[in-house]
Amino acid sequence: LKSGMAMMVMNWPPGPPWGPGATQPGMGYRQPYAAGPGGGLSINSYLERSLRSADAESYSAAGIIPYRRQGKAVELLLAWERPWNTFTQAYDAVSWNVFGGKRIPRQERQAEVTALRCFEECMGDDCNLPEREALEAMLSKSFMLWYATGKFAIIFFEVADGVFGDLPEAFSSAKAQAGPAEEFRLTSTGIKRYIKQIDAIEWVPAEMLVPEPKKAVSDLLGNILQVVGVREFLEGSLDPAAAFPESGPKEMPKGEGKKGKGKGKGGKEGKGWKGKDGKGMKGYKDGMGKGWKGVPMGMMGKGVPMQQGMPGNMYTPWEPAADDSEMHLQMYGEQLYVLVQPLVPNQYLAQKITGMLLELPQNELMMNLTNHEELAKRVTEAVELLKEDGIVQ
Repeated sequence: LKSGMAMMVMNWPPGPPWGPGATQPGMGYRQPYAAGPGGGLSINSYLERSLRSADAESYSAAGIIPYRRQGKAVELLLAWERPWNTFTQAYDAVSWNVFGGKRIPRQERQAEVTALRCFEECMGDDCNLPEREALEAMLSKSFMLWYATGKFAIIFFEVADGVFGDLPEAFSSAKAQAGPAEEFRLTSTGIKRYIKQIDAIEWVPAEMLVPEPKKAVSDLLGNILQVVGVREFLEGSLDPAAAFPESGPKEMPKGEGKKGKGKGKGGKEGKGWKGKDGKGMKGYKDGMGKGWKGVPMGMMGKGVPMQQGMPGNMYTPWEPAADDSEMHLQMYGEQLYVLVQPLVPNQYLAQKITGMLLELPQNELMMNLTNHEELAKRVTEAVELLKEDGIVQ
């Protein structure tokens, strides 16, 4: 990178790539590694066969772009969609967009898992997609874009002749049978879940996207098209097989994200489980509350001054020092875990719900530690929320 370009990238404002004015300077496909302050995440966008280690661990969202070759030209499978705009809290105008969404924190450990889940959710249950194992096999020879501005991982993968060929028609037929899509649905706890508004999916020739899009594109896709490597690929001057030679098979996810095909918008994070005073959680954290490291197996309550008793007995909460917030949460987490475990069928669910409870305001947290009836009510609410999001059956 030239020093001027490097400074532009270093000073680029953080935030999601679909925000107003978020167009990032185009970059090549194999930039020298440039980490952010203190090391870690790449601050420049790049194309590679796989994400760099820090980026793979800390991505915020992921999506996929299937492509096929028609002679020497490339076609991309895209959604004709009204994307949800988090800045305006409204749907944008209909445009071409990628299939993607937010990562489920601490549950999805690979971008491929997030991307495939979002793709399956977009397609729904009636499009006869290949089984997950077949989709994973397609991704094994993919290449990836790291879009640094939004920590977004985009997976490009080639499909063989005939694969996904009739997907646009199948989607259109399923959509016609289902009728008009609602903008949102209410969960059992009264929370709005916004639904992806996809009117159609279509194979889009590269010439419709570069040098300039012939139809409207989402802010996210528009920014992706500014990355030099992506433009070179669409224009035919970048051959993925030569640019990203295989050094062995990609390590694909094992057993993650195979809990069925849900419908809905983006990830299944939950948009908030509020306490009685209207505060509380802004999305569950997969069983690990803010600052809570979980309960080591075989060390339940070790080092915690608890009253011993039968499971379900309530405790006198430990009072931490004012400057000991991390230990504070860890201690409360261990106390809550012992109380929650008899109310749920397994340890995995107990840890997940304990993490959710730790997100509640302090007064409600104390009530859960001292009032068995209130705790049982909260656990029931948490289980219902997890069912709504498909995390538990």
